[in-house]
Amino acid sequence: MSVLDLLNQEATHAFAGLTSADGAAYPDAVSPETGCLDPNPRSLKDVLSVLPQASSGELWATNEFVGVDGTIDIEALRNVDGLDIDTLETATGQSLSEIATDASSDPLVRVRDHQDIVDERRKALCALGFDVKFRWQIASDRYSIINPQEAYLPIVGALQQRGEAGAFGWASYRDWGGLLKMFVVCPGLEHTVTASEDSEIEEDADGVTPVSRAHESDLVVYGGFETGYDFRGTQTLWAKPILYFPETETIVPDTGKRYTRRHYGRATDADHERANDRVPINEWWKAIYDDIADRLVKVDLAIRRTRAIAYDFGELPFDAATCYRYWGVANRYAEAAADRATTLASPSSRPTVYNLQLSLLIALLDEYEGSWASNTHQEYLEVAGELLRKPAMMIQLAMKEHDRQTDEPEERVLPASQQTLSDALEDVIDIPGIEVDTEANLTDGAAQRLHDRVQHRLDDIEGSS
Repeated sequence: MSVLDLLNQEATHAFAGLTSADGAAYPDAVSPETGCLDPNPRSLKDVLSVLPQASSGELWATNEFVGVDGTIDIEALRNVDGLDIDTLETATGQSLSEIATDASSDPLVRVRDHQDIVDERRKALCALGFDVKFRWQIASDRYSIINPQEAYLPIVGALQQRGEAGAFGWASYRDWGGLLKMFVVCPGLEHTVTASEDSEIEEDADGVTPVSRAHESDLVVYGGFETGYDFRGTQTLWAKPILYFPETETIVPDTGKRYTRRHYGRATDADHERANDRVPINEWWKAIYDDIADRLVKVDLAIRRTRAIAYDFGELPFDAATCYRYWGVANRYAEAAADRATTLASPSSRPTVYNLQLSLLIALLDEYEGSWASNTHQEYLEVAGELLRKPAMMIQLAMKEHDRQTDEPEERVLPASQQTLSDALEDVIDIPGIEVDTEANLTDGAAQRLHDRVQHRLDDIEGSS
């Protein structure tokens, strides 16, 4: 770490390897030229050293009625609105000047029931005149400071024990490290959806032109986790599993156990956490790794489900861009994702859920100009994750939002019997404009071929632009 890193208000640092001894190298399937990665990555341990060393700073309140030499401003006291000086003098038997002379007052008063959340290194740089923030909030004495470095350094040991010296990813922060999103990808958690032995694809349910076996390759998926914190207010430290698709450089939040801890009580006391049936923060990383390893086999099923469902925007009363907006995606990214999704589909009005999800993720890679540490970017990733995890529910969510916004009863599309959101495919089969291929031979190879064909079309589009 360079001391100059501490001066950055906002930054994204890529890493490859847990420590400098591991060597900074990405897996062969990963391109260092895309997304948040960097051809010259640091180690995870080095990136963590840039994060705040959060500690409790002394908090002082200024008493402007007392000068730096301890002299009390008598006239200023007499001008305080609502302060009855005459009654005070009568009750004490002293004049205001006599009371002030007897008092021993300081211009700074120590506040003992609250604390300052500070980083001493950035505080020192501020003292030297650098424009750097070193404190993030004033919190009560019940606020439990979770030092990011103490919380995240156990990741290094946990992954070393799992043989993940080649882990890679990136950390994006804002507000001089007061707000963080970090992605850790584990090549050891690799799952491959193998290519089919069939020479051609007989069905074209996903709407992408069939390609011969010569164009096919295996779909590689890595497991990993995302974690973050926010020093503002009563936010939490959290961690959750993710899937990383190296061929498209896309991240999808996965199902599985999510860990979270609010900043109160004895959050960093491992014995206290166990006594209260909570997993200590320093043990999250082993637990989440093992959970992902057990769940990777379910990726195939998730992909098969999303390719089995197609939206027919020729029949639905809204288009693809509007559908994205119904899910809370801003217009710029909704339009970009819709253009890509409909370009890949054939006919263009019938993209699959897999297509819609992948197009949203790629639109964010290409178009998103905000911070990857922002909550808005995280919300968009969650939309893509929900499309993978709960495709049927997302269909109903879009339709429910459409019905809520329309004033014409005949334009409503969600049956009255389906006002409660469900993730069962049978609950969406009869919805007009939704096609569910319940008879499709959704093999691992079929799911992989969909991804390959989408990527092949993406390459063609980008190559001709």
